[in-house]
Amino acid sequence: MLLFHVCDSEVRVGSLGLLRFGGTYLYLGSARGPGGIMARLSRHLSKEKRLRWHIDYITSLSCSRPLLALYAESPQDLEERLARELLRSPCLRASYTGFGSSDRASPTHLFSCTCNLESCAAEAAESMRRLGLMPKALYLSSELTVWGEGLDFR
Repeated sequence: MLLFHVCDSEVRVGSLGLLRFGGTYLYLGSARGPGGIMARLSRHLSKEKRLRWHIDYITSLSCSRPLLALYAESPQDLEERLARELLRSPCLRASYTGFGSSDRASPTHLFSCTCNLESCAAEAAESMRRLGLMPKALYLSSELTVWGEGLDFR
């Protein structure tokens, strides 16, 4: 999961069309490909990239600022179950139907944070724990800075 801030913007996001953004968001994705979490985060942190996935349209904006990555290792694909858990959170609400989930049954993988960053991160970490995962945090700026192991955000 990537928590990030976006300035007030309108962006055409592939087949989803023109979407409005502004505020703090949580994006749910997997890092099962080559290079794992570091390769995926490097892509999300890069402003210069081919726009391939929905999230690329947002993370390539000059005013998009990554804040925090939450992740856990699992041999199971829990992406859809985790999306449903996140929908139960009082601090997160579904942003756009189909965003990042066009190949999944879950309605969205992009959530607006309706509380402060710490509360959104804590709720996301708790959603992970409910699935038996041990969340880890990586605090982000324009470069990777601090690794956290199994942090409790409360």
